[in-house]
Amino acid sequence: MAALLCATVILGKDNRKQRETAVFYVEIECDKCVKRIQENIAFEKGLKDMLIDREKQTVTLTYDPQKTDTATLKLAFEKIRKPVSKIEVQTTMNTNKR
Repeated sequence: MAALLCATVILGKDNRKQRETAVFYVEIECDKCVKRIQENIAFEKGLKDMLIDREKQTVTLTYDPQKTDTATLKLAFEKIRKPVSKIEVQTTMNTNKR
């Protein structure tokens, strides 16, 4: 019985790391805006991936929610004079073990 309980605890452990993806709606007028976002937002703590869509006026960020959050990332946009008009958050699970 004790061996079965130990096996359940070991097998029940989730080794996947949680990630969140958020879409930030910002005004992206030109290539200079894209470059400013790339050079500044890319180095925010906990950021794992960034996709800029100039046509849709969005920046999609994937980040570690234990190291940063949408409020901190929104503030980073404001620091480079790119106010965020809307944020859409989606939680995902990363199955890669590192």
